[in-house]
Amino acid sequence: MNDAANALHDATHRVLLVGAGGIGSNLLSLVSAGLRTGTTSLTVLDGDLIEDRNLPHQRFTEADVGRPKAEVLEERFSTPHLQVAGRIDNLRSPEQVEGYDLIIVAVDRPEPRRLVHASGVPWIDLRSTGRGTLVLTHLDDPRRIVEQTPDHAPASCQADGVLERGFVQFGFALAATIGAQWLVDHVVHGSSPTTAFMVDAAYGGLRFSPLPEVSA
Repeated sequence: MNDAANALHDATHRVLLVGAGGIGSNLLSLVSAGLRTGTTSLTVLDGDLIEDRNLPHQRFTEADVGRPKAEVLEERFSTPHLQVAGRIDNLRSPEQVEGYDLIIVAVDRPEPRRLVHASGVPWIDLRSTGRGTLVLTHLDDPRRIVEQTPDHAPASCQADGVLERGFVQFGFALAATIGAQWLVDHVVHGSSPTTAFMVDAAYGGLRFSPLPEVSA
């Protein structure tokens, strides 16, 4: 291993995970099991309590119902290589994203997404509804980021009525896997090539609309 690789291996990476629901909790499960090098300090920021409706698609059990999501994930997924710290709060101000090397967005509201987009550090923004997943990163065209982050009401990663009908759609699992790979790539290799894409678990890759031409 050369000097640069040794330095990367020994570095402590400070990561913020915003959101501990379907995407965030499954992402953390994957990273906890798969990261076997270096030291990563990961803060989970989420103010929600665990509900029964979360259990089919989030990494919680019946015994966890009523407890803070961030607290349970801290207890469940800390390892010698991944030091998880749960903060029972929601992202509301730029000060909350200061001091991190990497940020993962896994929330269903545009306001915290925009705070992360403006942070100036590498980030990945993971979104899912039903079978579909949308990914943005700090490497993307700013016009694409703005276009894909309009004002909207909070939305679950499960389409309306799905859980009530007795099944789960798995776009959240795609998003969690992509985010886990992005984080591991940064820890192991120092960067990730991931940029914007959309995918449907049943139909495969989807296309964005073209961005407008820029006048010379």
